[in-house]
Amino acid sequence: LSDGKKADDTKEKISIADLIEAGYTGREIRYWLISNHYRKPVVFSAERLEDARHSLGRLDMCIRALSDVGAGEPYPEIDQLLYDIKSGFTGAMDDDLNISAALSSIFGIVRKINVLIVDKKIDAGGASKIIEAFRFIDSVLNIFEFSDRSFDPEVKRLLKEREKAREEKNWALADSIREQLESMGVKVRDHKI
Repeated sequence: LSDGKKADDTKEKISIADLIEAGYTGREIRYWLISNHYRKPVVFSAERLEDARHSLGRLDMCIRALSDVGAGEPYPEIDQLLYDIKSGFTGAMDDDLNISAALSSIFGIVRKINVLIVDKKIDAGGASKIIEAFRFIDSVLNIFEFSDRSFDPEVKRLLKEREKAREEKNWALADSIREQLESMGVKVRDHKI
């Protein structure tokens, strides 16, 4: 289907190669395809592929943030959180391969994890356990991007320098560093200090 019309009716067919040529990655296409229920026809729209790209970006940011967790307090309910990650996923999959519900469960957990990271209420050990739980899910869905590459040391240095400038309320320096990072292709998201 293309934008809600049957491909046979429009004489327009879209192949995976066409989507890749349009700039979508295999991972984005896979996410878009699996987010449709297997019993329903797949409806193509550029908007749905952009949604897939955005969703994967959110997952990538969460994994990067978990990988970068350093000092923090141990999260006392880590075992419950790990249980919620796995049971939300397996429960949805056991319900007639309800991948939409599984993805919804994952994003609910991602929101919670992002808050824990910003509030420094999770330590490196807890973050590592969460990444392992996501690896369990990824063994089925293959949607996560676990990169063993660390940030460029220059980017890390600039991020720390910018954080210090923000703590000292030196907004001009912080903005200048943000612009420098963005020129390097690094998107900066701020949180309240």
